[in-house]
Amino acid sequence: MNEHLHNFYLFRTNVNTTSQVDALTPYLNRLVISGKWSFDLEDCDLVFCLTCEDVVKHKVVGFLKSKGFALEELH
Repeated sequence: MNEHLHNFYLFRTNVNTTSQVDALTPYLNRLVISGKWSFDLEDCDLVFCLTCEDVVKHKVVGFLKSKGFALEELH
């Protein structure tokens, strides 16, 4: 049986404007094909929520860091 396991991840970020989210959206949509993502710009930690496979998480984190954004996983 080949089931995709989706996990839920939360990150503290420095993504703080809707224009930043808008610029990231097409790239994140391409990376997170089977899963979901969102930013909570109202939260004091500017939380990035990600539901995806573990391998996709690493691609997304690498992408955001390559664009200069800080991410700290919240446990």
